[in-house]
Order: sequence, then C-alpha cells, then structure tokens
Amino acid sequence: MSSCRLCNSSFIQSWTAQDAKSGETLSMALCGGCGLVQQGVLPTDEALKIYYSHNYREDYKSTHQPKAKYVYRAGQSARDRLAFIERAGINPQDKRLLDIGAGGGEFCYLAGRAGFDAAGIEPHMGYSDYAREQYDVAVRTCGIEELGHSEVDVVTMFHVFEHLAHPTDAVKKIWSVLSEQGNLVIEVPNIHQSDASPHNIYFKAHLFYYSRFSLMAAVSQYFELVALEDNNNLFMAFRKRAQPLQSMVLPSAAQIMQTQIRLNQKGWTEYLVEGGGWKKVFLRAAKTVGESRLGKLPARGILDKVWEKRQKQKQPSWLWLSTGGGLIVAMELCLNLF
Repeated sequence: MSSCRLCNSSFIQSWTAQDAKSGETLSMALCGGCGLVQQGVLPTDEALKIYYSHNYREDYKSTHQPKAKYVYRAGQSARDRLAFIERAGINPQDKRLLDIGAGGGEFCYLAGRAGFDAAGIEPHMGYSDYAREQYDVAVRTCGIEELGHSEVDVVTMFHVFEHLAHPTDAVKKIWSVLSEQGNLVIEVPNIHQSDASPHNIYFKAHLFYYSRFSLMAAVSQYFELVALEDNNNLFMAFRKRAQPLQSMVLPSAAQIMQTQIRLNQKGWTEYLVEGGGWKKVFLRAAKTVGESRLGKLPARGILDKVWEKRQKQKQPSWLWLSTGGGLIVAMELCLNLF
C-alpha cells in the first residue's frame, strides 16, 4: 500500500514493528494527511473475512467460546462503557442499540439491563453462538459489510474500528443505519497513550492505530463530536450529521506532528514511569486472585453480579505498599470480585 487507506495522502514515516502475539515483522507507516498510523501492507478482504469468522478469537483468547474469566472481564468493560455512554448524555430510554463486533454478547446483555433495546453483529461463529445461547441476545453472525438497512438510535464499536480495512465505508454504512440525531460510540486503543508496554502495541489484527485527531478525521464527514476521553484507551461519542460534509476534516500539521512526537517517545522509561507500568504486576496478581473466585457461576450469573456491583457503587479497596515504615504508594486492588 503506497498511500493512506483513509485519506489517500502519502506516508511521511515508515518503520517495522513486531506483532505482540506472534513476533512476526509488521510494516508500519504514518500518514502525512490525516495522521493515521497503519500497516503498510493490508490483507485482502477475503482473507480478513475468513480470519475473523474462524481464527481471530482462537489466536487472541485461545478458545472458541469465552471462558469464565473472559466473561467477567468483558462484563467489567461493558460496565465501564455504559458509564461513558451515560457521561456522554446518551439516555437508554426507548433507544435501539446495535453493537458492532459484539463478541460473546456481554455488552448487549448489560446494555439491555441498562434500558437499551440492544442487539449486535459478530463475525466469529463460536462467539455469536455463545451470545445467543447464554444471554438470549439478538447477535447475528455477520460482519459490518453484510449489515442491511435497519434503523437504530445508537451504534457502538468497542475495539473493533481498528480492525476494519475500509474505515470510510464503515462510517458511511453506520450513518445510513442510524436514526436522525443518532449516536455513534467508539473505543479504540490510543496510539498516544503511555501505559502500553513497548512489546504490546502492534498486532497484525490491528490494521490501524488511531489518535483523537485521526479518529475525528475518519468520522468527520458523517458525524460531529459529542464527548471525548483519552486518558488511556480512546473513547469518543458522536452525533449523526443531518447531511454529510463534502469531504472529511483533516487534522492540522501540528496535530500530525504531535502523533509523530508521541511515536518517537514510546519506550520502556515512559511506560514504566509515566504510564505506571511498574505497578501492573500487582494489579495482575490481584486480578488473578479475583478471577479465581468465579467458581462455577454460569455466564449470565457472572454478568448479573457485575451489574449488581455497579448498582451498589461500592468504593474500591486499596493496598498500601511500604518499605521500612515509609509509605510508597497506594494502589487500587480488586480483590473483592463481587
């Protein structure tokens, strides 16, 4: 690929990176027009369709259907995503929601408990079957390219947009299925974030790597911004434009330079100090202890417990670390699973 898939501009920087899962070499590039970081060589559409319907979940989760710990993690993520949607001012009352890339259906299920009329689409056969069987949610086994006309009020995509090989086509499709003043909510990894390990940034399944500037450009022709949070992952909520603009709104040269600077700053020092990477070993241990308490709970029961905990709004517990009587740091510890 010699030019940007999003805006057709030329690349201003190229490099190689290692896939965080397999270690294979990836060709990467930065666009000079929209600031989008992307793989320089993209798979064919047919190869991607086969991969996401049969192999993606197995590669990343080593399972054909979610294990209990993945259900719990998805439930926690769904809880946080619903909180963002609430902060963005999107009321679930009488709202039809479509979750694109619905996975095992956990978000659809909890969105239903929040008051949405929720459905989804998911290309992976095992996970979409699981959603229907375990939660009785309407998750179709298909990709976005197979989505027909079906008017909804909210479309959500959580860690999906970076996988889509034709982002402008996807945005146009979403605009066409949304009702007047409908909302689009997107979460993607943030290429500007500092808390990602240098060994855990690039994946062959992630075709594109967005910043707030490039994501804004990607949807700007059809949507306008409503809410933004980009402390770690990038959360953005948009409202449908009544009529599309003639072309996308590109970021400034200074904003593109900011992405270039962030790429050059990434490394172990930033990750461990600014990104808080040093404390992740403690958080990982706490998560392991918590997940060991899942026991034999069925998937729906796990999500119901997550929802009940959200409703109770319990305060987090804290672990105080000290050496020689001197206080070092306070760290949230999720030992109480429910």
